[in-house]
Amino acid sequence: MMPMTRPAHRVALLRRSALCAALLNVLAWCAGCTSHLSQALEGLSCDGAGRCLAGYECEPVSNKCVRVGSITSQGPAAPATPDVCSADEISCGGVCKSPSGDAKNCGGCGATCSSPPNGAGICLDGTCNFACSKPFSPCGTSCADLRADATNCGACGHACASTAGADARCEAGACSLACRAPLSACGGACVDPSSDPADCGGCDKPCAAGKVCSNGVCSDNCTDGKVSCAGACVDVQTSAEHCGACDQRCEPPSGSVATCSQGSCNFSCLPERTACGGACVDASSDVSHCGACDQRCDAPANSSASCVSGKCQLLCDTGFAECAGACIRTGSDPSNCGACGHACKTSEVCGDGQCQLNCPSGTQNCAGACVDPQRDPQNCSACAKMCSGTAHGTASCAAGKCGVACDDGYGLCGAACLSFDADPQNCGGCGKVCPAVAGGSGVCNAGKCGIQCNGGLSACAGHCVDTSSSKSNCGGCGNACAGTEVCQAGECVAECGDKTSCAGSCVDLKQDPANCGSCGKVCLPPSGGSPRCAEGACSFQCNDGRTKCDAACVDTKTDSSNCGQCGKACVSGSGGTQTCSDGQCRLTCNAGLSLCGGACVDARSDPKNCGKCGKKCPGALGCVLGLCTL
Repeated sequence: MMPMTRPAHRVALLRRSALCAALLNVLAWCAGCTSHLSQALEGLSCDGAGRCLAGYECEPVSNKCVRVGSITSQGPAAPATPDVCSADEISCGGVCKSPSGDAKNCGGCGATCSSPPNGAGICLDGTCNFACSKPFSPCGTSCADLRADATNCGACGHACASTAGADARCEAGACSLACRAPLSACGGACVDPSSDPADCGGCDKPCAAGKVCSNGVCSDNCTDGKVSCAGACVDVQTSAEHCGACDQRCEPPSGSVATCSQGSCNFSCLPERTACGGACVDASSDVSHCGACDQRCDAPANSSASCVSGKCQLLCDTGFAECAGACIRTGSDPSNCGACGHACKTSEVCGDGQCQLNCPSGTQNCAGACVDPQRDPQNCSACAKMCSGTAHGTASCAAGKCGVACDDGYGLCGAACLSFDADPQNCGGCGKVCPAVAGGSGVCNAGKCGIQCNGGLSACAGHCVDTSSSKSNCGGCGNACAGTEVCQAGECVAECGDKTSCAGSCVDLKQDPANCGSCGKVCLPPSGGSPRCAEGACSFQCNDGRTKCDAACVDTKTDSSNCGQCGKACVSGSGGTQTCSDGQCRLTCNAGLSLCGGACVDARSDPKNCGKCGKKCPGALGCVLGLCTL
């Protein structure tokens, strides 16, 4: 018999069942026989008055029809196991299934293993996990293409760095830059050949000392009302690198392009991004703005939310299966013991997937669930003692002590999981800072510190030098001038002319960061910045998309104290931890709590989110163990 859903068909079925029941009663009175309707009808929705076909009754929690006598004190009884199932199988709707290997019945009937996009859920020994299809690889809770993913380029957690005027790109597992017009790629950086004195008119075409680059030509002075900023002739009214004044860089939010108009900074979102407040988001994948601004994706306990093509999806953590929108372990969940929807009686506990009076040895009764307090992050050392997670890491419990298990490619630094691959503040390890250098900045590549010299300077023996004036590196690294000779315009000569001799190097004290205002006065920038010298005064400019916040260069895309902009801190609450991702504060709830509508709640006891986000208990009903009850 096929299930009917339209009202007229349902009324017809009810009338027909009543007639059949009457006939069966007559036959039973005459012959003493009994009859039951087919089990295939179980699971139909109850009608508007809470009625079902004969032989069935309405289960109030699920509003589904179940066989008469199968309702326990808290929910429908677990399916009976037919005699034909083998020892390692269970009956799920009258069909034998393997709880140890069936991804749709993993650990119990109806318990489904979920997966991220480009992956498939798998069940191993009754525990859920996922596998990624080729060429994708598992990275944390996602399947990433290590050949083309700029956040996991070549390896999990290896993020390609962006820079001013360019987007990070990953090609064949190697990082590169996609420069935006009118910038061009020169020596691993994006430069403007119309004004860059190191690449004036084209790559590797430096202007001589004292010259400026104006409209792609090396000249004595800037024209057209432009201002010289370290040899680059720019319009400070329109230049995003020098907006209003030299070295006043406009730092746009992630997913946007910086603009400068009349000396004031602004930004415009890239074509594939949507403006939401002060951020430019990808509404097709952003869990805080999924499909539209401020449309958040919920994340039930033991899961992570994802946004795919503008629609929210649920991914249960490893070891948890999905039951009607919740992520559970059927082996210990008293509301889903041995099967989704099978609730134990109030006097029972759930252990090893069975409702029983006492917990098995080595486990502890925590609100009806038999758990191991030495390993359970929701009940670590004691019931309801929840461990905290973080971005790129999940809460863990070992020997009764809370910890964090970081995703592949990330390492623990305090309470945060960080990538030590390219962060100059944590290069190769927690707290290992790449030191600044005069004329350049410290950088981190593949977990090792190096230096990046400013335009026009060369790296010589770990220092950034101007080979046009350096006495020890005159014209090239290691070419030292003899005796009393000085270095002028890359040649060893007798005197400096209109320049100042600082230990034999002919320099301009007004703009030399190694001799700023006087010989030997070195301008040292903070980590992530490059030194500047203007009119004999030291300053600095931040590199690689970092923003100047007071005396520091910070990555506002990931800095929890300056998330999206300077001074905007992500504040953690009692139920979770806030971290900064893509310039937005993201909330990660403690183990056992659900993220519902932007807040961390306990779906086991919250009547507004009972069992899952958004499920409200009607009337005076309360929420106990995720079930609405009196």
